[in-house]
Amino acid sequence: METLKSILAPYLTDQFLTQDWTQQAVYIPDRTGQKFRALFSWKMLNHLLNFHRVDDPNLRFSMDGKALPEVDRAGWHDRFQQGATLIINSVDELVPTVAELVAAIRVEMGHPAQVNLYCSPAHQQGFETHYDSHDVFILQIEGEKNWFVFRDTVPYPLPQTQSAEQLPPDEPPYLQCTLNPGDVLYIPRGHWHYAIAGDYPSLHLTLGIHGQTGVDWLAWLIGELQTQPEWRQNLPLLQQGSSDSMQQQLEILRQQLNEYLQKPDVSQRYCDHLISQIQPISPFSFPAQLGIDIFNNGLETRFVPPKFQRVQIDLFGETHHQITIGSKQITLKGLPDELVAKLFHPAGFSILDLADWAPDLDLDGDVVPLLTRLVTEGVLLVED
Repeated sequence: METLKSILAPYLTDQFLTQDWTQQAVYIPDRTGQKFRALFSWKMLNHLLNFHRVDDPNLRFSMDGKALPEVDRAGWHDRFQQGATLIINSVDELVPTVAELVAAIRVEMGHPAQVNLYCSPAHQQGFETHYDSHDVFILQIEGEKNWFVFRDTVPYPLPQTQSAEQLPPDEPPYLQCTLNPGDVLYIPRGHWHYAIAGDYPSLHLTLGIHGQTGVDWLAWLIGELQTQPEWRQNLPLLQQGSSDSMQQQLEILRQQLNEYLQKPDVSQRYCDHLISQIQPISPFSFPAQLGIDIFNNGLETRFVPPKFQRVQIDLFGETHHQITIGSKQITLKGLPDELVAKLFHPAGFSILDLADWAPDLDLDGDVVPLLTRLVTEGVLLVED
């Protein structure tokens, strides 16, 4: 939970997860104002607008609680002058630093995540009071923004339960705060809120966590049952209003469903499915993965496993280790258990470290071929 810990600091992660997560909003001020300096900036926003092709619906404007009609690039400046808020969806697909943040959060929390960007002129309100159907962390990058958070009226709303179709609470906000650079505001899904930029234009990122629910588990279960012919078969006709045949068939299906749910691996298979969905694909690292420039730093060359990947080491027999990292899988032969574990430790290692761990290995005959294979296979990376 290192990435979540860095977002919440100095607030304690354990306290957040046990007391606040999905329950209540939390305002976390940053004493330095520097927490997100390396994550995003005005300069990065300018680069996105000047050099990336981002179109509707991923780029849009909102003002006074209403979405504005789509305009081409030439009209963006006028939108800002009118006081509109700029929204860019899925910034994690455009900015490397934000992409790394999202990849780490996905692995740590085990749920899908994405980041949207919001830029508001001073004293402007982009949205009316509303709630989101996912949990959000507001990361204030620049400027200031005043936030007002209210209790939920629909506990744990699903995406189809839109706030526009509900009445907001008729009570004062339970949390009111002003975000400055480096500050964080967590808002659980379903909790109503609105925000107004302060005396300076506001730039913030919203990290959305799309938590899985029991309904999602049922949807997965339907996908599993669809592979069985009896669940795809037509139900009996309701002939002249008689439901006897249909009730008999439904009872058979209910019993089959009961038996299916009693299987001891059903829950684990769903968990494995979720893990496979949030694990990032194996990274590219050229030119080293082409076998070029692997050992540029000689004996001090360092190697690390891919970030945000779960490493699984399985022992077969006495001398075979099967290594699974993301979608990659290789087999190593004849290496001690302790050495294999050290090769894939997140801290990484140098060739000098490897020489200390396994002094019997020959540099040219054993070490270089082993490391070359691990790098070109994509299960180890050469550290920058």
